Amino acid sequence: MLLNALVLLTGLMPAVEDRAATLMAAPAAAVAPTEAAPPRFDPATRSVSNWHVQAGESLLPRALALTARLAEDPPYVARCVRLNNGWCIKSARWPGEIGADAEGHTAFATLADGADAAASLLRRYFRDYGRRNALAIVRRWAPSECRVATPARAGRGIAIGVATPAVSATLAPRGLGRTLRARFLAAHRPGGVPRARAKALRVQPWSPLARMAGRPGARPAAARVPHVATLQPVPDIAAGIAASAESRLAAAPRGAADPAALLDRKLPSPDRMVAESAQLPAIAAGLPLLDLRLPAPLCTGDEVRIQAYAARISGSVGLKPGDDLDLFGPDGTPRPNLAPVMLAMSAVELGTLRAGPDLVAGAIARLKPMTPTP
Repeated sequence: MLLNALVLLTGLMPAVEDRAATLMAAPAAAVAPTEAAPPRFDPATRSVSNWHVQAGESLLPRALALTARLAEDPPYVARCVRLNNGWCIKSARWPGEIGADAEGHTAFATLADGADAAASLLRRYFRDYGRRNALAIVRRWAPSECRVATPARAGRGIAIGVATPAVSATLAPRGLGRTLRARFLAAHRPGGVPRARAKALRVQPWSPLARMAGRPGARPAAARVPHVATLQPVPDIAAGIAASAESRLAAAPRGAADPAALLDRKLPSPDRMVAESAQLPAIAAGLPLLDLRLPAPLCTGDEVRIQAYAARISGSVGLKPGDDLDLFGPDGTPRPNLAPVMLAMSAVELGTLRAGPDLVAGAIARLKPMTPTP
């Protein structure tokens, strides 16, 4: 770990030196107004103007936070660090909110504002939504990112409606049944396994299949058997069985009575196969039907991420993902588990950097008492 930090600092040293030299060379009169100016959000760079100072003062590890303060744009800094949003909370008119990026992540004036919003939102999840374990919290805090049609998707304090897009005539000029996806489904079995193409069976003219199909054929001369005297019929003790056997054979399915009919059987048309595949269970859980107008939702990686996120949160207080985290009391008073859970969530959201204990402790101390319900 120490070796990685040294290598990283060595690579960033030229950028740090340039920024430090610029700050030292600038007159005090020029620097003071910039520091005193209120923070502003820049949509082009998706960052708040004071994120360097905020990261250097409130994030850990200190060495990387100091490097982030001096360097222009370190590669290890996550997007939410630039937004002063230590928990990657979505926009919902929070106190201290000064903007939001294209994905709806809030840009806060300070990291303390982001910490206050995180503590308040966790209490809302725990008491109002009844999400008391780590897995339930993460499924709403950091939901799956599969692009599927659902009535609404709620994530990190905001509900996002996702409408089903219509199929344009430009993308599917001949209809949905003849699109590339429809042809793929018609040529592959469930799971993406290619369907084996039936090879034409060569029927020899003298074979029993040719005779059953009514096609006349002569056996090669070399294979003909010399003529043998015709045997006289012998009286059969089961004279009436032949008629009943013929009637049962006539009532049997065509494939059993005439094996040649199996060779003429055709596969369903691609349009029918596409219509039937739409009725199969959806790949993603929660979908009643599979919408062929959308790409196949591959949520396996998201589920692994959610499980790992929940394990990281619950493990910070020695619990399992399905255990009650005991974050707040019945009256909304913070419990001791709230601080380590918030620290673990920040570490997952920010990656290399994470919120410091002082930042989390200040947010918990500023939580306003909840009004008792009558």
